[in-house]
Amino acid sequence: MSIYRFLMRVHYVLTMPVSVFFIVTSLRIHPAYRMGLLKRLWLGVRMFVNTIRVRTGTSYKSHLVMAMKILETPPEVKGDVVECGTWKGGSAVNLSLVCRITGRQLHIYDSFEGLPAGEPGDREAHVYQPGDYCGTLEEVKRNIARCGAPECCVYVKGWFKDTLPQMSSPVLLAFLDVDLEASLHVCVRYLWPHLVEKGYIFIDECVGVDYCALFFSETYWQRYFNRTPPGLIGAGTGLALGEYYFGPWADRGAYPLQHANAGCYTRKDLSGHWTYYPEEG
Repeated sequence: MSIYRFLMRVHYVLTMPVSVFFIVTSLRIHPAYRMGLLKRLWLGVRMFVNTIRVRTGTSYKSHLVMAMKILETPPEVKGDVVECGTWKGGSAVNLSLVCRITGRQLHIYDSFEGLPAGEPGDREAHVYQPGDYCGTLEEVKRNIARCGAPECCVYVKGWFKDTLPQMSSPVLLAFLDVDLEASLHVCVRYLWPHLVEKGYIFIDECVGVDYCALFFSETYWQRYFNRTPPGLIGAGTGLALGEYYFGPWADRGAYPLQHANAGCYTRKDLSGHWTYYPEEG
């Protein structure tokens, strides 16, 4: 292990108590869920431990932010939680715990065969090989049974382009950890219409500016949804959750201690649309 990886792990562990405290106390959890301070702190600690017990490509901090957004939402607002791309189930384990608290279902969409072959024009495709990030359905189920709340989970096996068009229920929050541009397009196209009024889409690939650009593209949002783009909070750097990143990602070799794995998100009622053009009157 390099000295840099060692120092990052030390930082990860030592900052956990402070990170958990600030995240779980900074939002207004709905009183119906009866989540006092100790229960909030215990949820945060358990999520941290779960990311050690189950292999995951995402931070417990981003899991906690998603948890807090779900816990802020009144129980009378209907909507499932959706995860697209689960790998070994590390983030699904933690999302399932929140679903048990709030009485919601977690729908886990994955091929359970790893990533598909890249599509023509997908700028991210050259980074990956077909089958990357494969976790079998049985493996994910075991991990969630061991560390999460399996009674809240529904597993949907298949490629997103085949499974997501069949969705019919409302969605409160969707977490997309799908890597490829083609997969992001399919997920947004078919999930967005099912989001509730203030529903969320979280993504993990936060530092790729071209990737995040989908949420600011006037052409994309006009073509598929006849609306202005919603924007993306945390685009280019990730959410401000104690991570260390000043990029760009292409220069990561020059900054070996930076780590931006804290996700970003949009909400259905947000706007990322520029309208000020003074030279046009």
